[in-house]
Amino acid sequence: MKATVLYYSHKGKTACLAREIAVYLWSKGLNVSLSAISDFDASKLKDTDLLLSGCWTCGWFVVGQHPHKQWVSSARKMAGAVPPQKLLFFTTYKFRTGGMFRRMKKAMDIPASVPVNSLKSKTGRLTNEDKLILDQFIGLSPYM
Repeated sequence: MKATVLYYSHKGKTACLAREIAVYLWSKGLNVSLSAISDFDASKLKDTDLLLSGCWTCGWFVVGQHPHKQWVSSARKMAGAVPPQKLLFFTTYKFRTGGMFRRMKKAMDIPASVPVNSLKSKTGRLTNEDKLILDQFIGLSPYM
């Protein structure tokens, strides 16, 4: 199975989280591609089974929080590349994520009623809970 991990990072925290996600997926036997959104060619998505895409949370506190405009621009090009159940959004934040995931879904033309997997991190590091979410996302039992 091939997973593509794409990120947009401002100060490095989101890049760190993306690297940890990629290494974790690789440790589970997946073929993983990791790239900053600015360096990625969207045509390569035709060969991926799972897409994990994230950026840092822009905006103050809970009001007006949104994905960065560069991530949104790239996300629009990726819309429909994988079905929503094969997509996972991730974000890093300082206070709260607010409507971040709702706006990420909108950028990729996914209806609000359709569930999409997600991870959020204040530290830029994977927690044990995050690893369980990733295991479920890739179809592994947490007891394997």
